[in-house]
Amino acid sequence: MIFGMEKAATDIYTFENLRNGGYSYVDKTAILKELAGDVRGRQFFIARPRRFGKSLAISTLKCLFEGKRDLFKGLAIEPEWDWSKKWPVIHLDMGSAQSESVSELKVIWRSMLSNECVRNGIAFRDSEVPSIAFSNVINDLAAESDDGQVVVLIDEYDKPLLGHLMTPQATEFKNALKAFYSVLKTLEGKQRFLFITGVSKFSKVSIFSDLNNLKDYTLESVVATLFGYTHDEVRRNFPQSIAALGAKLGKSPEETFNEIVKWYDGYRFADDAEPVINPVSLGMTFDTMRFGNWWSLTAMPTFLMEFFKVRPLDVSDLSVTEADLAAYEPEHIKPVTLLFQTGYLTIKSCSQTGGIWRYGLKFPNMEVENSFLVDLSALYIGTDNSGSANIAAKVVNALLARDPEAFVEAFREFFAAIPYDLTSKQNEQSWQAIMYVVLRVIGINVGGEVRTHKGRIDLTVETATDAYIIEVKRDSTAKKAIEQIQDKSYTDRFRPSGKPITLIGIAFSTKRRTVSGVKIVKDA
Repeated sequence: MIFGMEKAATDIYTFENLRNGGYSYVDKTAILKELAGDVRGRQFFIARPRRFGKSLAISTLKCLFEGKRDLFKGLAIEPEWDWSKKWPVIHLDMGSAQSESVSELKVIWRSMLSNECVRNGIAFRDSEVPSIAFSNVINDLAAESDDGQVVVLIDEYDKPLLGHLMTPQATEFKNALKAFYSVLKTLEGKQRFLFITGVSKFSKVSIFSDLNNLKDYTLESVVATLFGYTHDEVRRNFPQSIAALGAKLGKSPEETFNEIVKWYDGYRFADDAEPVINPVSLGMTFDTMRFGNWWSLTAMPTFLMEFFKVRPLDVSDLSVTEADLAAYEPEHIKPVTLLFQTGYLTIKSCSQTGGIWRYGLKFPNMEVENSFLVDLSALYIGTDNSGSANIAAKVVNALLARDPEAFVEAFREFFAAIPYDLTSKQNEQSWQAIMYVVLRVIGINVGGEVRTHKGRIDLTVETATDAYIIEVKRDSTAKKAIEQIQDKSYTDRFRPSGKPITLIGIAFSTKRRTVSGVKIVKDA
């Protein structure tokens, strides 16, 4: 950190340590007051991706309800809050409750509850059943409170389950969480405030089936900028850091800020909300004085990678209904939903047809897109990085040399190298999706499922000098692929550019699991 710059926290998630340590705190307390002020309700749930400040928000609320006014000096909430009132706080960080079995999880829960009793100065009445122990803690702390109520803050409620999705243990862990959290509905009258955060939003018939009074604010505008930094917040809170980074890179502060936006901005948590910047990635950039792919430090969940082995995701066209975006069952994974909830995708557009809302999704920024595509391409290409690099070089060189035959031959070599378990159950769209991912990750200007007035083009590739239209067929012929391009006038899209247009038809064989035919036609 350069002397004179703001101190951007990248590994501090405790409000008290952050404020006492002199770190920059982007003031979110006005939004927290909307929740904690007993105007909109008392029980809330918000799902957000990792590394967006959920734990810091929980810690801030803990200090607020415990009445630690000195920590809030100069913040928006300080003159608005009634500091004469305090409540006992039960703070459960489920991020530390990962376990191999439900029995182990129950032991961890009881230990966490015991620690909360020690912190609050009361005896712990244990039970072999964690939900009973949880009830005891709420009842005993409420009895010590001036108004007979407590505050319950649960961070990363879903972490004990996430590591077991798509495993035989998923249902067992789901039922355990459901039983544990059901206490919150039973003892609702003894809670001044309840706030739950997590990454995933499971359906209400799942973990929160008994907690039907819990308000889900995940997609509500009022909290859309609670997690992450708006453009204005970054400019106001980190001017010296922006200037110092720019000076090192030889850019003006405005140019540097625009680069920050390109790398780390773009997350929208409501259809009408302004975008926000990833706070941890921004902090890492200021700390190291360079732009980097900090998102990749946390790899894509293994179960998602396994899912994409069987069903490659078409990242060129992402559209879901509100129901799909909202939630899912742990036993029935919806990959696009989970990619949204884990921060790989964000809201691009929202529209209503009849009574159905549809959301268009996109990668939020360059950092996340690069991370996702690199992970996927590594999955498809396999472990031989040197071999995949050679094939990628052949693809790029062929396009630069304006040699479509060499371009197709490089891809033929690539598909021949894909492991058997990635090609045994593919369909036409799967091959197309794999081609799209590989082209994008090596920096090619590629479009997928490009709409025209007569249909959708499978793939388009555009260089500074040429345009290519690619149609993919499975267990058919390359000739039919070319005929489809011509019959539907797909070339009309590129005619205004004046660039030479090449048509490429590629046929894949299910039996041979590779390219079975190619036809290349120069457009007249």
